[in-house]
Amino acid sequence: RLDAGTQPVRPERFDLGSLVGAAIRARGWQDRVELRTDEVVLETDPRRVERIVANLAGNALEHGGRDVSVRVGRDGLGAFVEVADRGSGVAPEDLPHLFERFYKADPARTGHGTGLGLAIALENAHLLGGDIEVWSEVGAGSRFTLRLPVAEPLRGGEGGVAGDRHD
Repeated sequence: RLDAGTQPVRPERFDLGSLVGAAIRARGWQDRVELRTDEVVLETDPRRVERIVANLAGNALEHGGRDVSVRVGRDGLGAFVEVADRGSGVAPEDLPHLFERFYKADPARTGHGTGLGLAIALENAHLLGGDIEVWSEVGAGSRFTLRLPVAEPLRGGEGGVAGDRHD
């Protein structure tokens, strides 16, 4: 029901870096993923964020092989979780389709994936007011960035990205 979007969004206040670290450790990936986090406090649905991060990191480990890194921070656009690998990358013609349901960039792959993971991850990101960006270069790897709004002022005195209803 969570993946189908039928569960209501249940916002809670939590530290994004702590949640991402716990998700990596819970899956036994801590020895395969370089994790760098800043303190980023959000008020959003941690279950959905955890599902998105698990999907992105799992894909990086499965398709990107070694040298997977996950970075958590915030910038002028909001909070982010960046998942990068140095795998084979994604062909430019496949990039626009990565988030389509049942799409597989390599149709010869007969792995366990259904082609739904990225579509569901993006739907969850949108439910939380966020988005997922992708960059990839064949032979250099891929980088997926989950962006989420924050509701408190950013470090350095910049205004909050979400929560201000004075548009």
